[in-house]
Amino acid sequence: MDTVKDKKRYEKYLILLILLSLYLSFAETLIPKPFPWLKVGLANIGGIIALEKFGKQMAVEVVVLRILIQGLMLGTLFTPGFIISFVSGMGSLSIMIFLYHFRNKLTLVSISMLSALTHNIIQLLVVYFLLFRNININSKYIMFFIFGFLILGCISGLITGIIGEKLLLRRSKKL
Repeated sequence: MDTVKDKKRYEKYLILLILLSLYLSFAETLIPKPFPWLKVGLANIGGIIALEKFGKQMAVEVVVLRILIQGLMLGTLFTPGFIISFVSGMGSLSIMIFLYHFRNKLTLVSISMLSALTHNIIQLLVVYFLLFRNININSKYIMFFIFGFLILGCISGLITGIIGEKLLLRRSKKL
């Protein structure tokens, strides 16, 4: 009886965290930004909560399902934007899960910042190979853009990590 009850509870939290991530992702489009593709990454709060409270399996499910559902809802499934989002999301989630093994030494804020930085580096690499591999990137303007982009990623990871830390309050796994 407990396993059925636990499974239902797990599914409820999974759905809740996916919906939270989707809502934050769509709400984030209302925030003014210097570039249309730039996001703070608030949708990652659902993944952070899933990892902290329920473990890596739920974190992977939340992130993968959020990206897939978002791609379906926006009609961007399997477009370059979706591929960029999926690959960089999986890369940053992998780093987040790896760093989480050192949770006793790292805060959620530092884990969030490092995974956001990883997300942006992977995003830049995927964009380069998908769209710009025939362009010379040795320009000082491109390097300035890349440097600024990575700094903005760290700032967004800081914001997301602080919000995630405040929402969690205590580190107790409940399932």
